[in-house]
Amino acid sequence: MARNRDPFTQALASLRERLLSGVLAPGAPVIVQDEAARLKLSTTPVREALACLSGEGLVQRAPSGGYVSVRLDAAAARDRYAMHGHYVRIAAELNASALGAVRPPAPALDMRQPIAAVRQLFTTIISSAGNEVLWEAYLRASGQLDRLRRLESVLFDDLAAEAAALHHAWVNAQANDFLGEVERYHARRVAAATALAALAHRPVGPDGAGAATADPGSA
Repeated sequence: MARNRDPFTQALASLRERLLSGVLAPGAPVIVQDEAARLKLSTTPVREALACLSGEGLVQRAPSGGYVSVRLDAAAARDRYAMHGHYVRIAAELNASALGAVRPPAPALDMRQPIAAVRQLFTTIISSAGNEVLWEAYLRASGQLDRLRRLESVLFDDLAAEAAALHHAWVNAQANDFLGEVERYHARRVAAATALAALAHRPVGPDGAGAATADPGSA
């Protein structure tokens, strides 16, 4: 852990990675004192980081106080993927209404990191729509799906081709083609939600053993 990072940033980065990798298991309590001791920090930056992660939908307040890691079952995973798709389509339509055939520039496509490339493309489209409510809803849904994204390569062997098709359709201002690619992207994940949720709930050791291998930058 880099020493030049402030305590809040250090706690936020560490907790987010532990949540997304499954070291902090879905549905498990996140003990502030334990996390502070692990990071050799006071409890204040850990509490602040958990409050931020609660806003992202990665943890939630427990009825008895404190926080627990959010658990996405198959139904919740399907709902999040479906809503994520709606948000991207709404943003694409808002952009088309405001700009016509002109498209906000797409981020560079890195075929070595297809999961990250698609996430960055969708984030660019949403952020350029200029709708704060849409942006906040998208960030929450997207954050909750980040752990499942890390597992997509277990089920899908064509992620690079999928990323290239989405990127090509957007860059070439092919509105119908792009919306079709968006529909296909989300439909296959809705259909695979049960398998992805099951993979996400596999036990992971305290050292991260058994965690999904992430597409670098996917989260």
